[in-house]
Amino acid sequence: MTTAVTSTLSPTVQAEPTLRGEVRRVVAEAWSGPRSARILVGLAAVVTVGGVALRFYAPSPLWLDETISVNIAKLPVTQIPGALAHDGAPPLYYLLLHVWMLVFGRGDFAVRALSGLISVCTIPLFWRAGRRLGGPTVGWVALFLGISSPFAIQYATATRMYSLMILWALVGYLAFTQALAAPTRRNLLKVAAVTAALLYTHYWAIYLVTTVGAWLLWRIWRDSRGEPIAARNAGIRPVFGAMVLGGVAWLPWSPVFVYQSLHTGTPWTGAAGPADLLGVFGDFGGSGPWGQLLTYGLFALGALGVFGRPAPAGAPGAGRAAVLLTTAPRRRVAGLVGVVAGTLVLAVVAGALAQAAFVARYAAVVLPLFLLIVAMGVGLFSRKVAALAVAVLSIAGVLTGLGENGQARTQAVQVAAVLNAQAQPGDLVVYCPDQLGPAVDRLLKVPQVSELTFPRAIGPQRVNWVDYKATIAATHVDVFAQQMLSRLGANHTLWLVYRDGYPGLGGDCGQLRSWLNLLRPTGEQVVAANGHQFYEFENLVRYPS
Repeated sequence: MTTAVTSTLSPTVQAEPTLRGEVRRVVAEAWSGPRSARILVGLAAVVTVGGVALRFYAPSPLWLDETISVNIAKLPVTQIPGALAHDGAPPLYYLLLHVWMLVFGRGDFAVRALSGLISVCTIPLFWRAGRRLGGPTVGWVALFLGISSPFAIQYATATRMYSLMILWALVGYLAFTQALAAPTRRNLLKVAAVTAALLYTHYWAIYLVTTVGAWLLWRIWRDSRGEPIAARNAGIRPVFGAMVLGGVAWLPWSPVFVYQSLHTGTPWTGAAGPADLLGVFGDFGGSGPWGQLLTYGLFALGALGVFGRPAPAGAPGAGRAAVLLTTAPRRRVAGLVGVVAGTLVLAVVAGALAQAAFVARYAAVVLPLFLLIVAMGVGLFSRKVAALAVAVLSIAGVLTGLGENGQARTQAVQVAAVLNAQAQPGDLVVYCPDQLGPAVDRLLKVPQVSELTFPRAIGPQRVNWVDYKATIAATHVDVFAQQMLSRLGANHTLWLVYRDGYPGLGGDCGQLRSWLNLLRPTGEQVVAANGHQFYEFENLVRYPS
């Protein structure tokens, strides 16, 4: 193919060396070079080992979302789609987790290790994507940004699909750019396959695919208006067709998606709004002082990657590797910026219209593209300055990842410890809301203890999100309290696990406790909710007979 690739999303694909060969070359050069080079290689090794190890370090038990993932994935394969229809997610990750658990079991470390392994597989892809976008320096910067990203580290330890979203986004970028440069049947099939994989992994992929598809349609329209042939790209139309083919492959799942859209949604949080856009970058950087430093650094360097340019020869300060700022985005990254911004804005607009959530972790689908933009910003500097910037960002990222992975995710461990020590067969555990049930139930070891959830009075293994708010509104708390007590036999205890403040529930769970206090005044609080220490926190009240 001789047609030039002019798109900002599609730099010309050339033969690329392997990461292993590049590592050997760099280490050999550093070993024979100055001491500072050996120190940098040593620091790079520490960051790499730390970033990989942290992807498998999470001492806290599974919380709600993770437990639901396990409880759905352990079902027979034929039952998983039905369970997901009541949950609100596509099936690919759950099917992978199902097979994984058949081999490695259902322990906390085992089920999280799937995400960890997927996340490790993304690391060389960061290098390849960065190298393809901006050359060797940008490749190395992208590699270490990916290794040390606290966002990637955190969700590598979560039994959820977010690491898989990051993987598909990187694979998609590589397949997309390759197909635009060389639209062979094999390359186009890769685009179709990764498009389908994205859509079967998370519904935010719809925003990404729509944004990229809109850009392709714009290019097709522009080419049809008689643009000079030298600026056209023969791969645009075939790649768009490949993406359509990937969308067609998703159509068998679309009836479930429509049902979920009409009946499940995200009742556990508020609707999306414009302020959510900036929150994404805070989540990419992480929490704590090191996370704040990383957030500011990523944002500033990302802006530099968009609007910065090397000073041209002869310009003032050019000999000192000066960087010029312009009002127009760099051509090479403009497409990436458009895709990231378009995906997030589309998510906000769609969320506001459909009253759906904008949750920063869903932005995993654009994290790799954002880090590539940041890498382009770092790549503007001299090698020494770039190495220093990467060192600071990587250390901040690893330290932030260590802090976030070490945080306790759920207070279910305290609640279950009390129940395992004091509950007796025949007792009843009531969860209000039902969202507190899965994590405690996973840790509960007392035989023949009944468990029911508010508002549906069903088991605690999963949450049925279908018409959730309507179900809550139709449930009378006083009647529910009487029904729970009527289920108890003589000399048995009712245990209430509850927390107020969940969206859609108002004060129902606090009212449930008040009604139980009225009907059985012997209640005593055994565990108090601790929102400072735990992400998912709850109270435990004991009502003896």
